[in-house]
Amino acid sequence: MVNPLWPADRPGVAPADTTCFTCVWRKPGKRSDRCLRHGSEPVRFDWPACPSHTTEVALDCLQCGACCREAYHTVEVSRRDPFVSRHRDLTHEQDGRLHVRRAGPRCICLGDDFRCAHYDDRPRTCRDFERGGVNCVEARRRVKLTP
Repeated sequence: MVNPLWPADRPGVAPADTTCFTCVWRKPGKRSDRCLRHGSEPVRFDWPACPSHTTEVALDCLQCGACCREAYHTVEVSRRDPFVSRHRDLTHEQDGRLHVRRAGPRCICLGDDFRCAHYDDRPRTCRDFERGGVNCVEARRRVKLTP
């Protein structure tokens, strides 16, 4: 079976023995499953995976940090978020909204080892960020960890 979302004449190698069905980019649907990586095109469970294939097992936040790096430009926080009262110096106001400060292209809380210096107190936005979720895999694509 050929995967039409990744034509054979394009460079890149799909992981051996993997299919679209095992990829985090696959969004199960009512009528058909879709590939979020390739413009929400329908996919079939038996199609061979493309080079963007990523499994949730392969996603290790401590090897990645894409969500806290340059993939996203801001982390907005609610004024009622406990993070704000505990770490007021790590936030700033812009256009009437609070944001976590940045150190260049990355969150000020992110260390060189991709560990959050305030993980236990992290904002709700960060707590709700799901490993392997749509925003996670999009962040990995934006920092070129996923082709």
